[in-house]
Amino acid sequence: MLFAKERIKTMKLTLIRHGQTDLNKENRIQGGGIDQPLNETGIMQAQQAAKNFDISGYDLVYASPLKRARKTAEIFVHDEKPIHFDERLKEMDFGEWDTLRVIDLYKKYPKGFTSDGYIANGYLRYAPSGESFEDVAQRASEFVDELIDKYPDKNVLVVCHGTLIKTLVAHYFANGNLDIFRQVENCAISKFVFEENRRQVQMYNHVIG
Repeated sequence: MLFAKERIKTMKLTLIRHGQTDLNKENRIQGGGIDQPLNETGIMQAQQAAKNFDISGYDLVYASPLKRARKTAEIFVHDEKPIHFDERLKEMDFGEWDTLRVIDLYKKYPKGFTSDGYIANGYLRYAPSGESFEDVAQRASEFVDELIDKYPDKNVLVVCHGTLIKTLVAHYFANGNLDIFRQVENCAISKFVFEENRRQVQMYNHVIG
């Protein structure tokens, strides 16, 4: 007797970084404690990307509650889907470094950065009230694990933040090694597949327009 093969449940996850803010434009640190809105360029970035993005195939939409992510999500969704907000999707909190210029911090605290000029865990000695990458990975992966558990066969869109996305991807696909992945661009799209015994990066840091 032949038995029908059980269908493999596949959750598809799309992560989108928010559009540009004035702090992004000035290359200043912008963490979870800073609630900057999109600037004019950021709104245009989101609108252009959304023109080439089909929201109809998504079952669920989540976003960080911060203004820059919220507005980006609204532009992509076009009022076609409800947006669910989750505090765990906020950007990494950089503590005392928030709003400061990256170039100034790099010159003053080189041990707080990687050789490529990205913030490293060593920054906490200079900004002790900030979060570690491990903290961010824990709260963000807890959110994704819940999605996998609740919606194992759904297509989910999440609009959030650059460092959070990079940290999440490193957690699931590189044992936490952040050096493998580039920083995520404004309004860039990353896509992933989660199955019971398989995870796959389908797209990373792709800007559509």
